[in-house]
Amino acid sequence: MALTITATCGFAQHAAPRGVARLIAQDAARALSSDHPRVRGEAALIVAAGAGHDHEARLLALATDPAPAARRRALLSLGLLATPAAVERLEAALQTADARSCDDGVVAAYALGLVPVERASTSVARTISRFRRGSWKRQHDALLALLQAMATQPERSELGALRLLREEESMRAEDLRGALLTLLLPIDSSLERRELERILRRGGAPERRAVAQWICELPPGARAAWREELLRLAQRDRDADVRALAIGGLAEAREVRVLEIAARALDSAAAAERRAAAAAMLAVGGASARDRLEQHLLGEPETATLGPVLEALQAPPSPALVDLAARLAADSAAPARCRIAAAELLGRSAPARAVPLLRGLFQRVSEPELLARTARALAQSSTAPAPLTQLVAPPATLVEDVPRWRALLAAGHPDAARQVLVTLQNPSVDDDVRAAALKAWRQATVLDAREGAPAALTEILR
Repeated sequence: MALTITATCGFAQHAAPRGVARLIAQDAARALSSDHPRVRGEAALIVAAGAGHDHEARLLALATDPAPAARRRALLSLGLLATPAAVERLEAALQTADARSCDDGVVAAYALGLVPVERASTSVARTISRFRRGSWKRQHDALLALLQAMATQPERSELGALRLLREEESMRAEDLRGALLTLLLPIDSSLERRELERILRRGGAPERRAVAQWICELPPGARAAWREELLRLAQRDRDADVRALAIGGLAEAREVRVLEIAARALDSAAAAERRAAAAAMLAVGGASARDRLEQHLLGEPETATLGPVLEALQAPPSPALVDLAARLAADSAAPARCRIAAAELLGRSAPARAVPLLRGLFQRVSEPELLARTARALAQSSTAPAPLTQLVAPPATLVEDVPRWRALLAAGHPDAARQVLVTLQNPSVDDDVRAAALKAWRQATVLDAREGAPAALTEILR
């Protein structure tokens, strides 16, 4: 699910009081002086994302901490702080090829890319130009981190530096070239259609995904000019993610020819493609396509393939499909993704039936993505948040299960937020437990790791 800035959602009527969040921020500020490296590092990220300016000097000092667990998190916090002194420090940390080839350089590069464009001045452009001096292989992770972070900030202004970087023929890494295209396509009018068509036919998968994503985000009139290319991609591209993007773009354009492509894609081995196919059939085919999908679900004996199709069904299901969803959600032999998708569908149509199933699933699943989906579905299905004793199987507690804690925090569960506060304010709590509380809060409200991030970032954020 690159790194992303996340926000809490769900449990809108029962979200943690603002006072709790304010008190957690105050406790995090006090934790900046902890003897435990992970505690002060996690605290730095939380403080920088809030009222960090009051603690600028301490955050800058932590960015040179002798302990890597504190130093790297503090370096990353400077990108959230985004003061002139923080930006200057990050640029200085990326001056040499050696600096850009170590884990600290990877973290500093991502932090610099997070700085909003209006605060970065020319620091990012100068840093991009420095990557052209030195080994692409050694600097790969730092450059990828910088480009990934830049993509989180809209309206980039480093067009010239990005163009020169793409002109470097010796930089052949497909993920780097794909990340570059993601940044360039919205701002570089000099990219000719002939070149983009060449990429869609012969470029690497990350490049093709970048171009396909850009096409799908064009205004309807401009996207229409690419309709035949999207049809070709949807049917014949060798990458399932590209095919899924193309199917989605065609569905949004209400292209009726996508129906036949989508019907075949329901049998794809790739979940993303099956999900896109089902959504396309519903968007373009209307009631008849919905009936066809329901019959597909009701008649499919292999539960492993049903999850993505269930996820796409946003329209009210028939009573027969509601009953199927209830059976699948309760079926311990079915894959977890299928069970959760069924419970989500049930939550949209029969919340009272869904809530006990969702509570049981939340106790049993372990993958962070599935935990987040289950917590969110519970929030949307319940009139009141479930007691924590119904969500965490004994004898475990939230303190011992950060992914479950993070999921409840992201879904706005007030008791999960209060548990963070209680943990931070208890002077007898072990430092590892305090670090776990800060980590759960940071993952849910500030920064979390995502697939595709360089290892140095994943290590400190996951």
